[in-house]
Amino acid sequence: MRHQLGRRQGTGRRTALGAVLAVGALVLSACGSGGYSDGNGEADPNATLRLTYAGVATLDPAQTPGSTAVLSNTWPVYDRLLQVSEDGRYQPMLATKWTFSEDGRSLRLDLRHDVTFSDGTPLTASTVEANIERYRKAPVSRELSATIEGVTVVDEHTVDLHLAAASRAVLGALSASAPGSMISEKALDNPDLATHPVGSGAWVVDSFRPNERVTYKLRPDTQNIWDPATGKVAGVDIAVRETDAAYAAVRSGQADVVLSNGDISALQTGIDQGTLTVRPLKNATTTAAVHLNHTVEPFDDVRVRQAVNYAIDRKSLVEALVPTTTARVQPFASVVNGFDESLEARYPYDPAKAEQLLAEAGHPNGVDAGTFYVANWEPFPQAAQIIQADLAKAGIRIELELMDIRQLSSGGYSNSNRPGALMWMSYPGLEPGVDLHWFLESPTTMPSGVPAEIAARIATVDDSTATDQQRASRAREVVEWATDNAMYAPIWQGVPGWVMTNKVHGVEAGKAFLAPLGGQDFRYAWKSK
Repeated sequence: MRHQLGRRQGTGRRTALGAVLAVGALVLSACGSGGYSDGNGEADPNATLRLTYAGVATLDPAQTPGSTAVLSNTWPVYDRLLQVSEDGRYQPMLATKWTFSEDGRSLRLDLRHDVTFSDGTPLTASTVEANIERYRKAPVSRELSATIEGVTVVDEHTVDLHLAAASRAVLGALSASAPGSMISEKALDNPDLATHPVGSGAWVVDSFRPNERVTYKLRPDTQNIWDPATGKVAGVDIAVRETDAAYAAVRSGQADVVLSNGDISALQTGIDQGTLTVRPLKNATTTAAVHLNHTVEPFDDVRVRQAVNYAIDRKSLVEALVPTTTARVQPFASVVNGFDESLEARYPYDPAKAEQLLAEAGHPNGVDAGTFYVANWEPFPQAAQIIQADLAKAGIRIELELMDIRQLSSGGYSNSNRPGALMWMSYPGLEPGVDLHWFLESPTTMPSGVPAEIAARIATVDDSTATDQQRASRAREVVEWATDNAMYAPIWQGVPGWVMTNKVHGVEAGKAFLAPLGGQDFRYAWKSK
């Protein structure tokens, strides 16, 4: 789905934002307030936890290119080999222990002994072997699983993964939807696996409407739920809602947790009264950025790309649209090993410097830079108009065109000849080398690639035989190069997070699993009556 966005005239960013807020406020006012009572702290075992998130076309992790949306839609049913904590660390899940061999080319996993899938099948080392082999063969998940070359069953609950290189990238893979999600070995050939997943989680699927809604109910064999801290609600409902509808739903009590688009002023009364709670995810690795196509003029010139970075008033944009996130200059997230705070001073807001660089690049009168794609996911459309106005002040004239975020991130931009796009950089995990490879070498995000020398450096970053300090130093060298060469124009890091009713518990500080990936895993959540 594509729509043209008009060029913003000189009305000022806050005027345009005020119009957006006014519309949201009118919608919410029309829906009324109240609709739920204060939580009294007593758990309601019959409750359904109602959430919002981006939809998915399939519940089969092997059939989808992105991991975060799948993780956020399938956590009730699928457990993973490793879990990601809120502070960006790996934690045990189905694997209780993981150990690299001395040469880093093998990873041994010790598995839980008490896990039973909802079809009665136990988790064993052969289950892991069968799942990973399936992920390695499936066309979509093959690349995500490429770090694993083979699997050896050591005993019933011990398995060795043989790696393509001595790399910690495998840890990120095992905490992702593929190849980390474990499906019952008995169900791997089920023809309806895309709509009826069979996992070891506390819930089983009740209904699924692709790209709209998935609902789960507590599995009937509750005695086989291996994690006693989960399964505290009878059902889970994950629905796709536009922001206005989501805000109206959480205000009226028709939803328990909704995604914030950054502006929560329309919900401020509930927040002030304590009936609503804001849960920002500042540590999310998800970074919003202006993607610049180096194969298309004028962005084949580093001076023009640098001019873009100087021309954008990031801090004002973030303050206006996504104040719970952090303005970002380097294409790297603070939670990832190798982040360098000193790089944040590289591109202060300086329109005059941008004009000077344009003139040096042969554009003394500015340049018409073509039409940029914009993800139709809030707040990208509003942010794009602000960025468009900032660039115009420095002489960089662009047009904007909306595109469905799923299309855009799965080839809509990279398969086009567009000069750029505004969307997420979509970090796939916590390992710096994986992240650097994704946003500098993957044709999906960087059509031009990088020089062979930089690619060689990236290949050494996640070396599992190196120390944390060595890996961080290697990552910083590449990040500094990418920043100086203006490979992107990053805008902000983090996601605005969630707004929850005061009936939702169990997602306090430290319990927002998947938060560094911008996702949500509410397995320990419960609702009060």
